[in-house]
Formats: sequence, structure tokens, C-alpha cells
Amino acid sequence: MNLKKIISNTSWLIGEKVIIMIANLFVTVVLARVLGAEQYGMLNYLLAIIALVAPVTALGLNAIVTREIVNKPSDTNKIISTSLFLRFGCSLIVVSLFIGLILFSNVIQGKEQQIALVLLCLGNVFTCFYVMDFWFQAHVKAKVVTKMKFVIIVLFSIIKVLIALLSPKLIYVILAYSLEVALIGVGFLFIYNKTKEDNAFSFKDVDFNYARKLLSQSYWLILSGIASIIYLKIDQLMLRHMVDVEAVGTYAVASRLSEVWYFFANALVITLFPALLKIRGNPRNYLIKLQKICDILFIAALLLAILVSVFGPFFIVLLFGEEYKASGVILQWHIWAAVFVFMRALASKWLIAESLLKYSLITHGVGAIINVIANLYFIPRYAGEGAAIATIISYFVASFLAFWFSKSTRLIAVVMLKSILLPFTFGKRYWKIGNNS
Repeated sequence: MNLKKIISNTSWLIGEKVIIMIANLFVTVVLARVLGAEQYGMLNYLLAIIALVAPVTALGLNAIVTREIVNKPSDTNKIISTSLFLRFGCSLIVVSLFIGLILFSNVIQGKEQQIALVLLCLGNVFTCFYVMDFWFQAHVKAKVVTKMKFVIIVLFSIIKVLIALLSPKLIYVILAYSLEVALIGVGFLFIYNKTKEDNAFSFKDVDFNYARKLLSQSYWLILSGIASIIYLKIDQLMLRHMVDVEAVGTYAVASRLSEVWYFFANALVITLFPALLKIRGNPRNYLIKLQKICDILFIAALLLAILVSVFGPFFIVLLFGEEYKASGVILQWHIWAAVFVFMRALASKWLIAESLLKYSLITHGVGAIINVIANLYFIPRYAGEGAAIATIISYFVASFLAFWFSKSTRLIAVVMLKSILLPFTFGKRYWKIGNNS
């Protein structure tokens, strides 16, 4: 693949994420300040509930679709249409289940919370169109969709800020979140059809036999996605029920400032994944490329963790006020999970490339179990700080340690270990490369 094209595509992805990160940070600051820790905590509690069902509606098809388009470009319409049909159907089922849960049980209490969850579920239905993004990823054409996402996200960032300043009601904020997701989905559909005018999306291209084949490949990833979201969001749900809503708000500020940096790893790996697939037939080059990407991800995460640990608490008080002072200490813990999250982004794609999908479930499942157990122990003792410590432990186990226990996944564990050892060896491995050149 053309290096210039890869660099350009990565630049657009990272540029988009940087601008979106700044916009989201601004929205987070305003919402947290105006709503206060309790209402801001409730907002994040509701968003966490929806996040738990997102992997189900995605059906684990994300990276599989990219792989299928790269390997079978002539079947693109069938791949996109069938995948979208599956995700749309699953989204409707999830909405129906949530409405039934609200109508016939007391699990979700409070009329405002119930309406908010329905709105978020309806917005989530439109994420089925996000599957079209994988066509752009496979063809390294990030620029064309980046502009669309940028405009919508910036627009709704302004809308959320205006809502917070003029009429700070939780339900209005939730409506803005739901409409934002829906419009991005419609944007993907519009741009995909415009880009492929001669062969636009149509449900006529749905192939039910192919649908069964996709589901047979993706069920590991569905369960894996659920497990990964559990150990990403379960801490906020457990804080809500083991401490209070205010604790969720304090923790959410720290976790958002920590997780917002994950875009770098995802943008880099998403762009390079098609290129990795194409050189897989050359084991030596394939391994060298894996190691270099992992090194970049680890060093970036390490530098980020150090900087945020030093300066994070000061900026939290500066931006959010004294009410969120406790978030600073939580952030100093939480940011270190990025070291393993960054490398996990590469490992997840490697598992798909090597057809080791069951290990994605196994490692994420182990992480989810460890996170729940660790939260049960640490939250009663240290509240938000305890949840952050549990996050680090679960990511260490799921994204590094678990890969050592199977011969099939030990290769990526060795790659990660070599990256982790770079600071201790002062990058000696690259000295040799420099000397040889």
C-alpha cells in the first residue's frame, strides 16, 4: 500500500480525533460544571448502560467487514448490505427489549431516566450505518468521512453547550447525544451512496446465506465486545449502586480525560490493519511491522501516562473546579491503563488477522471477571480511586498477561514484552538498526 496514502489517511484520522477530543473536552467541562457532580454522574450512568448493549448491536462485525472487503472487493455491496441488515435487525430487537424492561419491570426507575434510555436506544439504531465506515477504512479513504463526522460532532458540541447554559435539563442533553449518533449514521449512508454512485447500498444485495456465515465468524467477537465493555464501563455502574451518583460524576470526569487519548491507538491501528493483512504472507516483514507498531503505541502511552500523572490534577481543578478535586487523584491512577489499552488495540487486530477470535473473547472475558472482582474489593475501600485501580489490574491481565497462557497467542505477548522492556534497555534494539544503516 502506498506509504503516502497511509500517512495521509492516518493524518486525517488523527486530525479528526484531535479536534473531536478538544470539542468533547470542552463539552465535558461545561456539562460537569453546570450539571454538577450528581446530575453529571447520572448522565454518565445512563450512557454506560447504553454502552453495554453497543457490542451486541455491532454484532462483532467491525473488523471482519474490513477484512472481507480487503479480501473480496468484488463482493463489497453484498458485504455492506448484509452486515447493515444484521446490525439494523439486532438494534430493533435491543430497543424492543429496553422498552419492555421499562414497561414491565422496576429495574429502571424514574420517568426521566426511562425516557432518556429509550432516546439513547433509538439513536443507537442508526449505528447500523456505521458499518459503511469500514469500506472507507479498507480503501484508506478516511478524508471523505472525516469532514462529515467533524461537522456533526462540532455542531452538536455547540448544541450541548447551549443546552447546558440556557436550559440545563438532563433529558435535553440526552436528546442531543441521541440525535448526534443518528445524524452520523445518516451521514455515512449519504456519503457511501454518493461515493459509489454506480453501485449504491440496497437491501436487495442482502445475502442470507452469507449472513449466517458472518454470524458464525463473529459470535466470538460479539461476546468479546460485551466483555470488553463490561470492564470499560462496569465501574461506573458499580459506583452508582455501591457508593452514589455523585461518585459516578467524579469518576467520569477522570475516566473521560483518560480514555479520550485512546483515539491515537485506534486511529493508527485502523489505518495500518489493511496493510498488515497484505504482508501477512511474508512472516519476517509481518513480525517486524507488528513490533514497530507496538513500540510506537507503548512509548506514546508511557509518555502520556507520565505527563498526565504530573499535570492532570492541576488541570482538573483549573477546568472543572474544586468540586471535582478528587477526580485528579483518580486520573493519576486511571491513565496508566492506557499502557495496556494502546497495545491491546494492535493485539485485537492481530487476533482477527490470525483467525484467533476465540482468544479475543477469552482474554476480554478474563478481564471482565477480574474487573468485577477487583471493583467489589476496591470500591468499598477507596471509591473512585478503587475503581481506577481495578481498571489497571483488569487491563494488565486481559491485554497482556492472558496472552502468555496459550501457545497460539504467545507471539503477541512476546511482542508486547519487547515493547515494555524498551525503556529499561534504552531502546538498544534500535541502536543496532541505526548502526547497520
